[in-house]
Amino acid sequence: MLKLINGRGQLGNALRDLLESVDPLEETYIYHTWNIDDKDQRTQQIECEKFAEFVDEHAEKKIIFVSTYSEKENWYNYCKQIAEAYLLSHCEKGVVVRLPTLIGKGILQKFKEDSVEAYGEMELMTINDAAIKIIDKVSYNGIIKSFRLKGELIQAKIIKEIILSLNIGE
Repeated sequence: MLKLINGRGQLGNALRDLLESVDPLEETYIYHTWNIDDKDQRTQQIECEKFAEFVDEHAEKKIIFVSTYSEKENWYNYCKQIAEAYLLSHCEKGVVVRLPTLIGKGILQKFKEDSVEAYGEMELMTINDAAIKIIDKVSYNGIIKSFRLKGELIQAKIIKEIILSLNIGE
């Protein structure tokens, strides 16, 4: 049995589309649920506590935790790191998959609305590529338990310029 926990948004939909094509050898959960909208400390601690309870309930099963490798200083990223550590120290079959920025809504929508400035480089990955690489970890049984999926590095100002140029004539 392979079960997606919540699976909100575009990535959740892409994962859901792939679930039927996978027949895991053991009961496996893909934990893809977290409050990404409210990044205050208390909200993120609640998410972390919910995750710890889930891990405690399913510690003997395989759990794939979808995380991020953003280094932005906020409680969302901090609590995701705490959750990763909790999984790896409390679930022998736990696997962490850290994702870069996905091409979809989020920051790209903010570029389209011209509501944020672009600076530095962004590492991007398509939603479909992320879903496929997460599903690939269902059959993984090695001893390394934390994976950083790599995207393509592109200057943020170039991405923003492309997105804004697509709005011409709207």
